[in-house]
Amino acid sequence: MAELSALDRRARNIAKEIQRLQSNWPDAIVLGGTVASIYDVFPHLFTAAFPLLTEAQLQTFAIASKLYATSIFLHDKLYDKHPDPDTTERFVPVNAVRILAMQWEAYHLLHELFPASSIFWEDFRGFLAEFTRACVEEQLFVAGDRSWCDLSEELALDIARGKDGVARTTLAGLAAMSGTRGPLPPLVKALDGYNAAKQMLDDLRDWKEDLQSGTPSLVLARAAGEKPVWASDDELEAITSEIGRRIFYEGHASYILTLAITELDTAASAMEAWPDLAWLAIHNDLRNECALLQDDIQRIVIENVHRVAEQEPTRLALPSPKDAWQGLAWQALRYIVEQWHLGYGEARHTMEFAPQLGLGGPQYQRGDTFQRALIADALCDANRELNDALRAVLDSEVGYLLGRRGPDAGGWSYFPDLPELPADADDLAQVMHVLWSSGHRREITEYCDKPLSIVLEGAEADGSFETWIIPLSDRTAREMRQLEFVLTMWGTGADPEVMANLLYALALIDRERYSEEIERGVRYLIKRQSHEGSWESTWYRGPYYGTYACLRLLSQVEFARDSVRIAADFLRRSQNSDAGWGLGASSNALDTALALLGLATLQRDALDPRQNSENVSRALHYLRQQVDSNGSLPSCEFIQMDVGRAIQGPSRMLTYGSRTITTSFVLKAALAWHNVSIRD
Repeated sequence: MAELSALDRRARNIAKEIQRLQSNWPDAIVLGGTVASIYDVFPHLFTAAFPLLTEAQLQTFAIASKLYATSIFLHDKLYDKHPDPDTTERFVPVNAVRILAMQWEAYHLLHELFPASSIFWEDFRGFLAEFTRACVEEQLFVAGDRSWCDLSEELALDIARGKDGVARTTLAGLAAMSGTRGPLPPLVKALDGYNAAKQMLDDLRDWKEDLQSGTPSLVLARAAGEKPVWASDDELEAITSEIGRRIFYEGHASYILTLAITELDTAASAMEAWPDLAWLAIHNDLRNECALLQDDIQRIVIENVHRVAEQEPTRLALPSPKDAWQGLAWQALRYIVEQWHLGYGEARHTMEFAPQLGLGGPQYQRGDTFQRALIADALCDANRELNDALRAVLDSEVGYLLGRRGPDAGGWSYFPDLPELPADADDLAQVMHVLWSSGHRREITEYCDKPLSIVLEGAEADGSFETWIIPLSDRTAREMRQLEFVLTMWGTGADPEVMANLLYALALIDRERYSEEIERGVRYLIKRQSHEGSWESTWYRGPYYGTYACLRLLSQVEFARDSVRIAADFLRRSQNSDAGWGLGASSNALDTALALLGLATLQRDALDPRQNSENVSRALHYLRQQVDSNGSLPSCEFIQMDVGRAIQGPSRMLTYGSRTITTSFVLKAALAWHNVSIRD
């Protein structure tokens, strides 16, 4: 941690010096990069191999290195084909001049460090020549002067290593300043291996964008052969689908990741003489990332092949929509069922937990239990409209959800492979909703009674309860560790939106049995309502999910009518001029669907939904404009995690969104208002 702090301090000092140099140039000629990267302190990552260097030398050299590296990144952007060139073309002349300015300042600093006779300049020319050769070679494929079939593994790796030329120059400078040339060849080999592996990983992640722009890569050349051509968006979509199938199901993705890991293993052997090299942490992170992605892809492929073998194809024969709301719902439903056939991969939440946090699970955690329960809940609404036509889908999802139950007494955890993350009441509540609505009510007793009893046993006198499900006594060693991380990382205290979700589940399954818990919880939630009528959420972005979750519960309780009325007024007032809802004046489909769901819960005479007819009809028009050709709606920030919550430190939000989640809430809202319109 001390080493990381030192690097961070150096990066800030370097940024200040570049800002000072900025005063010599017009405002439009921005010298600094806009995105933090390892190149902010690149020379410092290799100082263990060159221990005689002074801090002053490193500071000057690091400034020059960052300027030159930033110029190369900008150079690459000029070469890249943008899907919408009209949006970037006007920046090209300015960016070309920015490159000149950055390189002038870099050369000026380098000449302070290296006399004209220094071997550094010979190395610089050689590495820069390798870089230019690789760029020219790559452009032959981009321009169509060479066939994609000619892009062999050997050539692809050669181009990746050649484009590493400027990074090699940093090592050459360190060697020249220290007068020690011995470490240069093995460190160049290590850097080449890293960059070749990074290129392979980036190409695998960006294959869709590369395909669309016509940029070849080894993974595309292997899967597609010759460069594909298309005459329409529909043809491109079909080509993309077929190439994606080949990449992941014919072994090309696994091959590329194995190649990347092999390159990294070779690079690691070149650094054995310097076990304290700071660069090793970055190298090891990339290797872990490749290995985890390879494992994940293999697991998902196996699961999907198994699922397809057992899964009965569901072909929807939807009736003609009775109104515009149902028409919107059917569009959304088709997309969701398509995603079900694909295993809901788009909805999966992947989050990185840095190794220094001391967690026991993999660095990259993946979770989809909560997401699939949310989606299944919306499908239950659709199933009621379709006379049980989605039964096979729902039964399959219930089986999946029950299979994701963890080993702890608490039941379901958001990231099931993260042992320090306890099960939580939000996941429990959402699973209970699905089991109830899909007709699997016996399973509630079998799988949910135990975690539910733990939650209610820990309830406070004011009706509140914790989100985390950890027994009050007789805790296992695993549960004790979970409690430790609740106190130091995840945070404690009641979360209104989670409480509302679970209390609503209790009202569904047995309102009479849990009447006391529901009443006390509702009174607590009323006290947490803001003066403007909304409820903020701990785990969700903005006020609309929390307000919907609370309204859904409170609208069924007689003594909460005043609170419900205030919330309804908030939703009406906060509609934007474009007829949608969102934070500030920026609307989005998710917040719009959540606000509509909140308004749709107002079923009592005094709060008749017909009061909202004008707001709602305008919102329908807004949502219809947001629908993509495949029936989906845009991914919007939904779940949030404040990583500074437990220690009350600076707020830093990590967020998650998904097209499938947005589309599911739109499906739910559209069906709710379709039913309101039928009653009217």
